[in-house]
Amino acid sequence: AHARLTVKGTIGFALCLIAVAVGIAAQAPRPAPLWPDGRVRLGAPSGGSGYWASPSARTLTELNAKSEVAPFMPWSRSVFLYRQQTKFKDDPVNRCLPPGGPRQFQQPQGVQFVEQREVGRILVLLGGGNRNWRIINTDGRPIGQSADAVPSYYGSSVGKWDGDTLVVDSVGYNERFWMGSNGVPHTEALHLTERFRRPDFDTLSYQVTIDDPRSYTRPWTAGWSLRWVEGDLPEYFCEGDKP
Repeated sequence: AHARLTVKGTIGFALCLIAVAVGIAAQAPRPAPLWPDGRVRLGAPSGGSGYWASPSARTLTELNAKSEVAPFMPWSRSVFLYRQQTKFKDDPVNRCLPPGGPRQFQQPQGVQFVEQREVGRILVLLGGGNRNWRIINTDGRPIGQSADAVPSYYGSSVGKWDGDTLVVDSVGYNERFWMGSNGVPHTEALHLTERFRRPDFDTLSYQVTIDDPRSYTRPWTAGWSLRWVEGDLPEYFCEGDKP
């Protein structure tokens, strides 16, 4: 009888171990999809579809011990506070203008990457903002200077890979958009350095360094993550009052 109890106990213990192992495996992150050469894919795997949504932050905040919003200059702080006090009534997004700069990665409708490696570029398609798009050139061209680029909502972007991280430098922004929903201002001197990393299948890590010497006393950094959504971008068109 004692032997039978011992065998039953051993079997029960083994089954518990198997159940725990299955549970851990089910919770483990899925590995990021790869291109045939081993490069991480920012978009969908071959034959699949999907996009990034559910940003972990909806405003720009500086990541430092002081928890400052940004290292404002006096004029940019005044503009920021005015936008807060007027409850963001002048937000360009309310007039169907594109969510330029970092804000494109904080829209509830999501964003999709289409990697066109054969022509050396990545298309960033926006689910919101009247379904605009942005081009990130990855063909090795130089970034250029702000004064040489035609000012636009998404700037002139050049990207290169640093290991599994896509590093994108962008200049040539206009001043018609807000960088975040909390009204952080900028000028045409804005230079963004963005870092995109996909540590696992369902997570996109986004970090941006904001360098605008006309608006801030020094460069500053913000970041958040997005989650993978299977399927196509939902259909959405802005119906606000267009300028």
